[in-house]
Amino acid sequence: MNTEKIIKFYFLFVMIVCSTVAVGADRNTQTFMATVLGYNPVQHSVVEIDDRKIDLDISKNNDLLYVVPGTTNVNISKISFKTYDDGLTVNGLKFKVFGVIAENIDKAVLKDGEDVLAEGRVENGYISFANVGYKLDKNSEGFVTVEIDAGKNLRAGERIRLDIEDSKDVYVMVGGEIFELKNSFPLKGKPLSVVALRKWEPGYTMPKGAVKVKK
Repeated sequence: MNTEKIIKFYFLFVMIVCSTVAVGADRNTQTFMATVLGYNPVQHSVVEIDDRKIDLDISKNNDLLYVVPGTTNVNISKISFKTYDDGLTVNGLKFKVFGVIAENIDKAVLKDGEDVLAEGRVENGYISFANVGYKLDKNSEGFVTVEIDAGKNLRAGERIRLDIEDSKDVYVMVGGEIFELKNSFPLKGKPLSVVALRKWEPGYTMPKGAVKVKK
């Protein structure tokens, strides 16, 4: 066997070994899903943790488009979770506020249905929810919502947007272990436009998605 044949055989052997290792390393993983919703999907992330697979996607809310300063209980985000072979516990969420001064949001709460899980801390451009304690059994789906009170210092023309900037902003335990999401950040929410308060005259039609101030 000449030198050229020996080299070709060596490379063929290496390629076969590498291909076998690659196929053997391709494991069937399972998932957890967090969706910032009300929305049509725009981003998607898959994260592997041992034999678990985590899907994270964020979509866009088409129902609520406008908000008037002074409006309370505005549903701005819906975060959905889906579990597979392990349950999960959400212990914390953190959102970056874009488009407005964060402190002009008077209040923010995280809710499970009508139950308040945590009140947000608005500070340094972020809304943080700690000690959430939202639990979901394996092979289940559920969601939590973020509601805000739009402060009267918000100005017409501003647009509120809540983003999940980094993997560390989603504090979740799966199978009793703390883990960190790795992919596809930041996840951007849909902007909510601030509109001026006006008198609703007879015959005037409110814009689609506008929220009228409760009296």
